[in-house]
Amino acid sequence: MLGKRNRDVYIKMVDTWEYKNTIYSDQTGKFPVKSRAGNRYIMVMVHIDSNYILVEAMKNKTDGEMIATYQKLLKRIKRTGQKVEKRVLDNECSDRMKELIRDECLLELCPPGIHQRNIAEVAIKSFKKHFLSILAGLPDDFPWSFWDRLLPQTETTLNLLRQSNSTPTVSAFAHMHGNFDYNRMPLAPMGCPIQVHVKSKVRKTFDFHSEPGFYLFTSPDHYRVQNNVMKKTK
Repeated sequence: MLGKRNRDVYIKMVDTWEYKNTIYSDQTGKFPVKSRAGNRYIMVMVHIDSNYILVEAMKNKTDGEMIATYQKLLKRIKRTGQKVEKRVLDNECSDRMKELIRDECLLELCPPGIHQRNIAEVAIKSFKKHFLSILAGLPDDFPWSFWDRLLPQTETTLNLLRQSNSTPTVSAFAHMHGNFDYNRMPLAPMGCPIQVHVKSKVRKTFDFHSEPGFYLFTSPDHYRVQNNVMKKTK
């Protein structure tokens, strides 16, 4: 009968995720303090499927340094088993860098003057806010020349708070590395004062068994409480 209402439901699945296996990258501005390793900039890369933000410190924005940093980040992504089929970045890219990317995956440049098309811009804002909150909590006597040593745990804690795009029930960290094991890698406030044990082979008679220092980041390469620390310098 014309106009009769039926309770039929029609469903069609359409994959609209155009960013699959895509990475975006960009560089931050110059950090106010030069690190002891000579770093002044940070390259930020976001893997869209996992929504994971990767960061790596750089000395400068020269062609060679940019390529070396890009290769480090790309190797880290591939080590987790993730695929990279396309990379999107701004027009500030040398011909040598473009050729290197084309050998790895599809290259796409944002339209001139429209930086908003680069999702890494949003990732940089998220990273900077998270990193600034960490820097604001550092002790007054923490040496700022070690700011780049805080990046590993900053990246970890940031991605533990982010939701995976393709698997919304897990964090970006879990998507990339699996569930985080707090027993294996305990997290302490970065920059907090600690006492670094001095081994008996190197200390003199009546020397104290520890020296003051600062906690830097948890270590994924050791089991349980092996963390990276720095002795306090005058």
